[in-house]
Amino acid sequence: MHMKKRNKRTARPLRKSPKRPLWRRLGIAACGAFGFWSLLPVLANGIFGVGVALPLAAAVVGIWLFASPHKKGWRRVVATVCVCGLCVCVVLGAVLSGFMLSAAAAEPAENSTVVVLGSKIYGDRPSRMLGDRLRLAAAYLKANPHLNCVVAGGLGKGETYTEAYVMQKYLVETCGIDPARIACEDASTDTRENLLYSLKIIEQRGWSKSVVTTTQIFHQYRARRWAQMAGAQEVGALACHTPFHLLLNYWVRECAAICRLWLIGR
Repeated sequence: MHMKKRNKRTARPLRKSPKRPLWRRLGIAACGAFGFWSLLPVLANGIFGVGVALPLAAAVVGIWLFASPHKKGWRRVVATVCVCGLCVCVVLGAVLSGFMLSAAAAEPAENSTVVVLGSKIYGDRPSRMLGDRLRLAAAYLKANPHLNCVVAGGLGKGETYTEAYVMQKYLVETCGIDPARIACEDASTDTRENLLYSLKIIEQRGWSKSVVTTTQIFHQYRARRWAQMAGAQEVGALACHTPFHLLLNYWVRECAAICRLWLIGR
């Protein structure tokens, strides 16, 4: 006769844990993959910040929600709050992404001055993302030999040279751009100052106050807003792509920066 296995402490028949439905297992796997993607900037480049922390936290919450049903007590309340919070973040992220993509699609006006926004440098070499901006700007300048360019970026933490110096050096020595067409803005510390000081240089030199900002797609919206605030007549975009392993980090960080711009104007 078949006997049911019993718990040694209570002498009650042991119950098998119910098998998770397929949709829950797929949800856990998806959240796990999302969490791993959010960690790639740390693993590959040692980058950690809000762009890593927020999606990682969302992945952990998602795994918890999919791992088991939350039908009673405090678990149900917490799960409801978490779901509502994630939904708000998704909707807000979609709206902000629409603004970023729209700004990145803006066509440059004729006779625009090219403004290349600074980024990380290593010694006297541009980082990968800054190199992408410079190569795109160089191609545009070669296709439009009558246009001028401002390279914008001051001395960052731990940097020996200003970003503007490294950018000008790269455009001249590597890309073959005439140095007479390039002006250096080497006092700025952020995007707002990049555009504010660049527009002052443009005005001093009598160049066109219609500008085309050269930076990654996610960065174009704030660049456009700051250029308009600094007095640019028209703002177009030369948009670079972002390495996949860094995309989530920078996109989330940029969403936070746009929210800050909307809330406090900085």
